[in-house]
Amino acid sequence: MSKNPFGNINEILTEYNKFRSPEVTAKLIRFNDRKLILQFEGSFCNTCGFHDYFEDFIYEMKRLRNVELRIEQIKENGFQKFVVIYSTNNLSPQ
Repeated sequence: MSKNPFGNINEILTEYNKFRSPEVTAKLIRFNDRKLILQFEGSFCNTCGFHDYFEDFIYEMKRLRNVELRIEQIKENGFQKFVVIYSTNNLSPQ
């Protein structure tokens, strides 16, 4: 298994979910050197737009770990479930 280049992902997910759950809850699926794959599930606020929730995780990662992510792919994975693949080119040391 790859070393986690993103720091403590559970800490970031806890912070993200603290303000967005129960509308949306993010869970780690897996990671490798440059990719982070999360599942987002929930009722989602329809007026906010789905992408806003996925982009909010980018801001949390930048704020808490100084790692810049970009969304590489979004896949619908069932009713009110999405798998989002993030990638990065710059991993800043903590």
